[in-house]
Amino acid sequence: MAYSNFYARLHTRGQEIGAAFLAVWSFYPTRVYLPILLFWQILAWLQAWLIFHNLTGDLLVLHYNVDFGVDLVGDPSRIFLYPIFGLVACFVALILSSFFYRQADFKVITHLLLGAAAVFGLFLSLVLMSIFLINFF
Repeated sequence: MAYSNFYARLHTRGQEIGAAFLAVWSFYPTRVYLPILLFWQILAWLQAWLIFHNLTGDLLVLHYNVDFGVDLVGDPSRIFLYPIFGLVACFVALILSSFFYRQADFKVITHLLLGAAAVFGLFLSLVLMSIFLINFF
């Protein structure tokens, strides 16, 4: 009996998760935010690939501080951590907004989370552009 009870609860939980993501997807501004998030992600991955592909040395300047100069140097493959952070931010925003689909403030929370993820993508692209400029110009 416990065996079928486990799968019954698992099936019910799967339906609840599906309903939550359907509620997030059916909210129209989500369909506006997702292409924006996709654009910033594609741009971040292209920038990271461009930096990695054009680098000739074994080290990459990953951060530059105006006061102190270069303060983070690392392996060139670490440039791909920046787009991964952006991807994680997008997924966390979508998952968190699906947790709040039954709340009265669902629309406001979804706007805040997805808007913050879009702004994070914008700043991520600016960071990668500055890393490109620091390393190649």
